Parts: sequence; C-alpha cells; structure tokens
Amino acid sequence: MRKRKFNKVMNTIGKGEGISSKEVEKEIQIAIDSGFDNPDPAVRAEWEKVPFKGERPTPQEVIEYLCKEMKKKQ
Repeated sequence: MRKRKFNKVMNTIGKGEGISSKEVEKEIQIAIDSGFDNPDPAVRAEWEKVPFKGERPTPQEVIEYLCKEMKKKQ
C-alpha cells in the first residue's frame, strides 16, 4: 500500500470518527504498541509474522500485512 493510499484511508476513517488522520494514526499506533508489548507467547508468535523495518510496526506496516493476509484467505 503506497503512502498516498494509506493517507486516504486514514482521512476517511478520521472523517467518520470526527478526528484528524494524524489522530487516527496515533490511536492505531497506541493499539499496536499495546499488542506488541504483550508478553503472551501466542500473541508474540503472531507479531513475529508481521514484517516491519523499525523497532516496532507502524500502522501502515500492520495494515499492509493485514490486507495481504485477508487477500490470501479470499
């Protein structure tokens, strides 16, 4: 997913929620961080499947991964 398309998705969600796209991205990152820090081995195993470049996954990386996984299951 290109950054432009990702930004469009964030804008659409933000409009629906009455918040900015940056706030949407911030809230998604908070949820990612919470899940990523979960010590449960089963949860950790799922996070290991998500490709990311930095210290932890970004909203764009997680959404790209989830989209690819959903396409595989169609």
